[in-house]
Amino acid sequence: MKRFENLKAVLFDLDGTLVNTLPGLTELVNQMRSDFDKPPLSEEKVGKYIGKGMFVLVRRAMTDSMDEPFPEEMFNLAVKSMARHVEAGRYSKGVLYPDTIETIKYVKNLGLKTAIVTNKPYQMTLDTLAGKGLLELVDLVVGGDSAARPKPYPDPLIYACEKLGVALEEVLMVGDSGNDSSAAKQAGVPSILVRTGWSEGVPLDEIAKRDEAAAMIDHLSDLKALLPATEGTHA
Repeated sequence: MKRFENLKAVLFDLDGTLVNTLPGLTELVNQMRSDFDKPPLSEEKVGKYIGKGMFVLVRRAMTDSMDEPFPEEMFNLAVKSMARHVEAGRYSKGVLYPDTIETIKYVKNLGLKTAIVTNKPYQMTLDTLAGKGLLELVDLVVGGDSAARPKPYPDPLIYACEKLGVALEEVLMVGDSGNDSSAAKQAGVPSILVRTGWSEGVPLDEIAKRDEAAAMIDHLSDLKALLPATEGTHA
């Protein structure tokens, strides 16, 4: 695979890309479902439901389906329930993948800017990142409520580029699902998909082909081999 050249920034998704947050999200989902006397869901099932932000997760988790309609009044009550549990903070904030810090540092050592671009609400993202040593390494955090529309729309990527002061053709998007590659494709940004996430139950190969992802990697650290080899850079 040819290395990417002329880059000025790398944008990273959060859940499933930098941090394994599935256990905590499953806890939140089941706390919410318990409020409505619904049985708990497995991590495997919740993994298929995450990716498009908290509102979509609430609907999917409450209906236990990908796209079944949910009455607006009940949806609003469920959103309030989820918000209460998020604010209470009684859930796991996730664990960094073993190669997350080293990979971000490698990117920074290349002189590239870095940003986290996630569909998780901004404040919840900061809570997730707290105490992990990652927040201090990135130049920008873009939450699902930071731009007009979340991924898979291109808005968060465009917003990130504006804030970082770089052009769209100078960035790379790294994520684990079609929300990342679709947003990148619409923004005219190359994407790399990593196999550590959940991709809403859709095979990553299908997503990569659909969105013309530049590459798929097994681990985040595999990204290093695709970045410019700049003198003085070390792993």
